[in-house]
Formats: sequence, structure tokens, C-alpha cells
Amino acid sequence: MPIPGRFGVLPNLVTGRCTTTIANSTTTTYNFGGHPATCIINRAMVSAGTLPASASALTGVLQKYDATANSAVALTAAVDLLTLTAHEGTAVSLLTTLTDAQKTLRPGDTLRFVITAAGTVTTQPVDLMVNTEVLVQN
Repeated sequence: MPIPGRFGVLPNLVTGRCTTTIANSTTTTYNFGGHPATCIINRAMVSAGTLPASASALTGVLQKYDATANSAVALTAAVDLLTLTAHEGTAVSLLTTLTDAQKTLRPGDTLRFVITAAGTVTTQPVDLMVNTEVLVQN
């Protein structure tokens, strides 16, 4: 498996836009699709034009849905959406405990962003985007 930053690796971007309303006091999942080739998930960034607002916690976690195992794998720790800066991208680090298999996006797997609202969302985001860099393997 090539290491990021080496020659012979083709970077691609999987971009997801969170377009539906974030539900109050529950979780809202945004599915972004996957990639037709086997890829290594390398890094991610979250941004929004208009930031969400809430008096309670509002966090998001990037996940891979593993189609073979029929289960979700958390790729990042919770991102505090209330601390983002409008119109600026915020880098989101992958968990350091991920295995190579967990970081591998295979055909059929999908990426998703799961937002948890601890209370009422008083302002819905506009153009809430999650960009994930993947490195195409074959």
C-alpha cells in the first residue's frame, strides 16, 4: 500500500454537501457516496458559508460505511461545529488509531457525516461541506 506523499498515488476529492435540516436533539446523517476505485482515506476538511448555531453541543463525525461489514467506522473525533469560522475550511484529522483496513475505501463503501445536536438548532447551516481527500490505489 503506497504511503501518502509518494509518487504513484493519485489524489481525488470526495465532496459532500449537507443539504437537509439538522434535526433537533438527535443525529442527522448525510451520505456522500464513495469512489469506484479502491482508495486510501487521507484527510478531510469541513467548511460552511453560514454556520449552524445552537445553545447546546453540535458536533459532526466523518464516518466510512463499510459495505462488506454493514457497519460504520468513525474516521475522526467529533468536530465542534459551533467553533468553525464562516467561509474558512477547518482541517479534520483522522483518528490515529485507524488501521489500514479502516482507512481503505472500497467500491461499495461510502463516506458520511453524522451530526449530533444535543438540543435545538437555532440557525441551520448554509453550504456545510465536507471534503475528503482519497488516494486512488487501483
